[in-house]
Amino acid sequence: MKTMTAVEAKNSFGRFLEAAHREPVAVTKNNREIAAMFSMEDIQALADVMLADPLKADVQAGRLNVIEAVMAQVSLNKRLEASRAAIAEGRGVVADDTYFERLRDRAMSRLS
Repeated sequence: MKTMTAVEAKNSFGRFLEAAHREPVAVTKNNREIAAMFSMEDIQALADVMLADPLKADVQAGRLNVIEAVMAQVSLNKRLEASRAAIAEGRGVVADDTYFERLRDRAMSRLS
């Protein structure tokens, strides 16, 4: 992956865009990677592999652009990992028959 400093990217933005069109470019500031620039082809390829089918459908229907969909998928993945960690630590909820009965009873009490 090519690397440019933030100052180089700012001062030579056209060159920065051209480089990103060919390959991903990492942007550094104070010797730390702080951002990256990818071509839309690279983003689309990532989305094709990463997105769940409902998000792919949202992109195809025009409800989300590909970057919004990728960010939504990242957020969903983080929530899923947090849920898995909670279950592993014994903090999960078991959705057995009694769970659904209690849920139905709570819903009915709110309706009356």
